[in-house]
Amino acid sequence: MKVTNIIILLTLLLLVTPVTKSDTTYVNVDIVPYGTFTGNVQIGGSDHSGTFISVSGTNIVGVTDAFGDYTIIGVPIGVYNLTFTKCGYTNKTINNQFIASAGQVNTVPSTTLSADNNTEIQLFGVAMASYTYDDFTSAISQFTALINSTPTGVYAPLVRYRLGLSYANLDNLDSAISNFSQCINDFPSDSIVPMAYYWRGVYKAAQNDFNGALSEYQFVVNNFPTSTVAGRAQYRIGRTYEDLNNTTAAIAAYQSVETNYPLSSDVTSAIFNAGWLYYTSDNFSSAIVEFSNLVTSYPTSVEAEKASYYKGMCYYNQENFTQALAEFNSSITSYPAGDKLTDCWYYRSNCKYKLEGYTYLDAKADYQYIVTNFPSSDRAPHARYYLGSCEYNLDNYTVALTLYQSFLTNEPTNDWVPQAVYKIATTYYKNGDYALALAQYTAFYNTYGNDKDAGDAHYWAGKCNEKLLNDIAAHDEYCTVILQYPNCSKISNAITRRDLIGLATCP
Repeated sequence: MKVTNIIILLTLLLLVTPVTKSDTTYVNVDIVPYGTFTGNVQIGGSDHSGTFISVSGTNIVGVTDAFGDYTIIGVPIGVYNLTFTKCGYTNKTINNQFIASAGQVNTVPSTTLSADNNTEIQLFGVAMASYTYDDFTSAISQFTALINSTPTGVYAPLVRYRLGLSYANLDNLDSAISNFSQCINDFPSDSIVPMAYYWRGVYKAAQNDFNGALSEYQFVVNNFPTSTVAGRAQYRIGRTYEDLNNTTAAIAAYQSVETNYPLSSDVTSAIFNAGWLYYTSDNFSSAIVEFSNLVTSYPTSVEAEKASYYKGMCYYNQENFTQALAEFNSSITSYPAGDKLTDCWYYRSNCKYKLEGYTYLDAKADYQYIVTNFPSSDRAPHARYYLGSCEYNLDNYTVALTLYQSFLTNEPTNDWVPQAVYKIATTYYKNGDYALALAQYTAFYNTYGNDKDAGDAHYWAGKCNEKLLNDIAAHDEYCTVILQYPNCSKISNAITRRDLIGLATCP
């Protein structure tokens, strides 16, 4: 009797006990009526392994491979609920799955597990670390895995938004715009949406779709006027109108930043840009208003230093050298380490050079300060030239010649080289060295025949020939002026001198 019971027990065990091999549960289906469940579980990323599938009412458990696939064989005929579990993810159950006959294979609907809150936070933190350290390729992979596994999670809107920024940092602007669009469409009520609109506009502008960008910025301003990005969007409206060459609309947009968003981080740039657009349109009076406002209201901003300088330039271009000098002095005092310091010194020197209330010695001191303290600056070469001109106007012709020749030696490619050559000739003439002056004038017009002073050079060459008692050569020079340079400032003088020589006609 005991032997018979043992045999029956062993037979039952063989019939119902599963034998596990790899990730699949096996049962001998030739002995009892069992079937198979098969399916796929996704968890985001590229590795989908490790999800356990429990068959309700049994001790049968399957597990997914790296692709998320699973197969469970040896499931007795019946109706079951399948529960999917993985550490760090929210469990999911698919109900009412049937095995109706022996050998049946039931393909279970595919499913995706979402990371639970703690895991979502951790995965987002990992992705953000990659983003912060400019590893945008890894960030894209990590954000994508997270949004795929938790498409409606707490962090999903921010994940989609950061995906857009990550693609943008890799210059994949189409994918960036696509992700911002998905963020807007999938999470229309989320607080990140105004930012998504804003950046979608920025990257449309980067693709030269300025009208599209303008539409995005205006949508932000009109629909999210109190959002943190509204002021920036208003500023970008001005930038976009500049790209569209609509100066009037750009100025109005910049002024709107100051009026409606005075706390915006772009307010000082907006005011400066409005002033700059006025300045480059020669509307110096309006530019002065904008620059003055910037210097007064935001004196410590980077833009204020530039505005201080350009305010002086507005007066300078209006030939109000007294007020320009005052502005340059103020800028030098207020911004002694500013980027426009050398420019302020240079134009302050020019004001002194032009104003009767200052001597050439005053101007010379400022030009010398530039040459000494800013020798590598863009203004230093012209300051060296003006040092020669100061000495010339002080009748120190020998010193002036030395300074002009030094300028030519040290600045052979400078745009003022023709002026220096002409000035050397004039200095020789003033000093009574007519032969040297003639040689220099001749060299000038032979080298710079199209220069604005070429006609004058021919006239002065004629004067040199007269001084050297060579009337025929003088006559030829005056005729050259008359025939070839009829718009020359010396045309009437050339006619008078030709007639006085006694040869009234030109060949």
